Amino acid sequence: MKPALLALALAVAGLVGCATPAAVSAPALALRILPPLTQFGLEGRLQVRDGERSAAVGIDWQHGPARDEWLFTGPLGQGLARIEADGAGARMLLSDGRRSEAASASELAESLLGVSAPFDALPRWVTARPAATAQVRRLDLLGRPLQLVDQGWTIDYLEYAGEAPDSPPRKVDVQRGDTRLRLIVDSWNP
Repeated sequence: MKPALLALALAVAGLVGCATPAAVSAPALALRILPPLTQFGLEGRLQVRDGERSAAVGIDWQHGPARDEWLFTGPLGQGLARIEADGAGARMLLSDGRRSEAASASELAESLLGVSAPFDALPRWVTARPAATAQVRRLDLLGRPLQLVDQGWTIDYLEYAGEAPDSPPRKVDVQRGDTRLRLIVDSWNP
């Protein structure tokens, strides 16, 4: 092959390699299966919208194998509520000292934020570890989910915290009907 033709062929091959899409359909690439995270902490912001109602809060979430604790804060960092959940149920302490109890954190969060969401699925969703029953629709080139459907909810992973295959999500949208939750994680503490 002539040197000029070889150089052209290498240049075209290089351009084709650069044209790889950032997302592919799930059947074209295998989902990278990561072990569940039984313990993690995250700090970030949560935006919630349900029809015409909306709320934006800061969130500090500590998740453990048998216990979860959420601290919700207002725009200026003042504490709004603390929810703790374990095998015995869930408890909420509001900033004005009022206390509530319920069978699950979902019930208390609904009364606080005004939306119903499956809190039992959130540890899997926010760590990008879909349940075996979830339908994975799109993956990135590293095999991380970009979109999945679980329990009627569509979960979109808009951004990951890094380029490593096991990097946790940084921006997650969860939506069903008029209900939408957007979590922006500022820091992870796995």
